[in-house]
Amino acid sequence: MKLRMIILLLILLITVQACTEKDDSEFTDIPIIEAYLCPGKCLTLSVNRQIPFSSDVEYSSDDLSSLEITISNNNTNYILIPLGNGLYVDTTLVIAEGERYDLSFYYNSMHVSAYTEIPVKPLNFEQSETIISVMRMDSTSTPTAGGGIWEMPESLTLTWDNNDASYYIVVIENIEETLDPVRDFGDEDIPGGRFNKTPTTSAGLRLMPQEFQYFGNHRIILYHVLPDYASLYDETTTSSQNLTNPSTNITNGYGIFTGLNSDTLYLFIDEQK
Repeated sequence: MKLRMIILLLILLITVQACTEKDDSEFTDIPIIEAYLCPGKCLTLSVNRQIPFSSDVEYSSDDLSSLEITISNNNTNYILIPLGNGLYVDTTLVIAEGERYDLSFYYNSMHVSAYTEIPVKPLNFEQSETIISVMRMDSTSTPTAGGGIWEMPESLTLTWDNNDASYYIVVIENIEETLDPVRDFGDEDIPGGRFNKTPTTSAGLRLMPQEFQYFGNHRIILYHVLPDYASLYDETTTSSQNLTNPSTNITNGYGIFTGLNSDTLYLFIDEQK
């Protein structure tokens, strides 16, 4: 799966359309931007409009699919190509680690701008186990108390270098074509095959066996992210689904324009016999 798809799902279903907290009389048509710059990938970016509380607002006449969006890197300007529905791309601009990228365009007669840098790839990303055995928990296999047939598996410890207290996010993704649940979910909502941990500035974390909902092969992705991305999780009054956070790094815009870098390990969740 493409890294962009992993990021969009990590990160727990980010949406770029959100309500503003201003009164309708104070509504200003400010664009919402979403762009995650990953080394080795072409730059893609989306622009959306806000959804206000009231329908009695005035939007600018700007066409979201015909904006002149410029990305500057190493004294070279790249004008992004519109693909429709507010999506833009430049296949000639391949993102590189350690580089700075500046965003610039005009919307509603305002200069929208932002910049980001691409962090280094996580160093010495390691795992304590490559296979964890977990007992299937359903009506036919749930152990009886004191029966001695169930043994708590070891937790999984992940470690990496983090001498400068940078932000990291761990994403776990089941990569089997068919999901095989560890337990019977009954009337509960069936969880997806992916989950992530909150941002951390530590040099490791521990995953408990009960956090894994499905058997089979898993991909464990460690993202080195910037503070602007981590702040989406730090706000107590918002979530990663609300990108109209005042802490955005975009001038005259909402959303996220950020760089990130990653490394990947693999884990197999086996059925304990």
